Amino acid sequence: MEHFLRISTNGDTVGHLGFDAVQNQYSFRYEQAWQDRRSAFSLSPHILHTGEAPAAGAVQRFLGNLLPEGRALEVAAGFAQMSKDNIFGLIRMLGKEPVGAFSFTAAENEAVGEVPADEPIRRDIPVEELSQRIKEREQIPFPVWDKKVRLSVAGYQDKLQVMVEGNRISLVDGSLSSTHILKPESRNTATPFMVANEHYCMTLAAQMGLPAAPVAIRRIPEPILLIERFDRVAQVDTDNPGQIKAVGRVHVIDGCQALDLPSQLKYERNYGRTLDVRNIREGASFEKLFSQQHFELPAHARSFMLRWAIFQLLIGNSDAHGKNISYFVHRTRLTPAPLYDLVSVSAYADNANVDQEMAMAYGDAFLLEEITPFELALFAQSTRTRPALLARELERMSSAALKFAPGLAQSEVYVGDDERARVQKISDFICAQANRLLQLAPEVPKVNPDLL
Repeated sequence: MEHFLRISTNGDTVGHLGFDAVQNQYSFRYEQAWQDRRSAFSLSPHILHTGEAPAAGAVQRFLGNLLPEGRALEVAAGFAQMSKDNIFGLIRMLGKEPVGAFSFTAAENEAVGEVPADEPIRRDIPVEELSQRIKEREQIPFPVWDKKVRLSVAGYQDKLQVMVEGNRISLVDGSLSSTHILKPESRNTATPFMVANEHYCMTLAAQMGLPAAPVAIRRIPEPILLIERFDRVAQVDTDNPGQIKAVGRVHVIDGCQALDLPSQLKYERNYGRTLDVRNIREGASFEKLFSQQHFELPAHARSFMLRWAIFQLLIGNSDAHGKNISYFVHRTRLTPAPLYDLVSVSAYADNANVDQEMAMAYGDAFLLEEITPFELALFAQSTRTRPALLARELERMSSAALKFAPGLAQSEVYVGDDERARVQKISDFICAQANRLLQLAPEVPKVNPDLL
């Protein structure tokens, strides 16, 4: 028996997703009315609304990248008493508001008891309740609220999709969508002060002129990070300026979806780094990301990604993988979306339990200490970047980091001796890294290309 989900965006039907559980086969069909619209756009460059048949497995790979990962995925699957490999079942349960513009909802005769799609539903989260739920995360999984899984975005960290209206934080349903991602502190004791860490790195990126999602810290009293969603556009009620009337959706896909890779290949070394498999590099890489043929403005996109790659070096974000970059979809073409998930993993280098190997190599270097002018020249070659341009961007961004990082570390938004000390440690690392890159940059164009 084949099961179906309706795919829609902002109230308009886009198509229908089919799944045959026995054959484990997916099908997808765009609505003709959607295809005929001048404003229509595709799920991805690999599932085009213009009529071309997608490659085998492309629909399944696209869907798998919409799901949460790690404990959040296990919670969602356990809550519904289904296998975490049951992509269709999980999309059916979590697909009302994944990342991007589309909703995946069951056919009307199956959606018994669900909230009417045209009814705006807010469920306020009092500060006291949010604080208590953060404290109880080991006993009650954070994604579960009111006996319902409330998380449908990818990633490993505890997070929650919420609507923010001034000081008011709400869970939403019906015709409303979330406007922010809420992150509490990490449950991993090896990575303390992650809220301040991400806030600092995201704010530094913005100060350096990089497009980054706006962030804010609130203390309830536990610190939480609120990240404004760039795939949502809130419309304020003119009769009540403190309230949101509607939330429009903007379509984005992540790097794995753009490359038509499953989420399991978000790391370049897709089988790990042991001696027998360390040279197998089939996963997402800078070379693959820079080589995409779907950009609306290729030169602009590559310039954006170059600065993104350099910023990861500056902050020591070894976990910058293929799902940590996203693109807006305009019909069938892509443009880079603002930066997100910027953290300094190097801030925890003194803890042996925090892996410092980079998710994607610069040349053949997977560790910061392995970065040399040769590896940077190899990175330039693989990404089709002129070595002189790479050198200029390294110098420009390193100088900007030295200008802004120390002052930002003194911001009053960071409180308490331990939190401020951690932020200062991040700032010191970034400044040291910037000075090192300033020394390496002039040597990059001097590397003999015949040796690469």
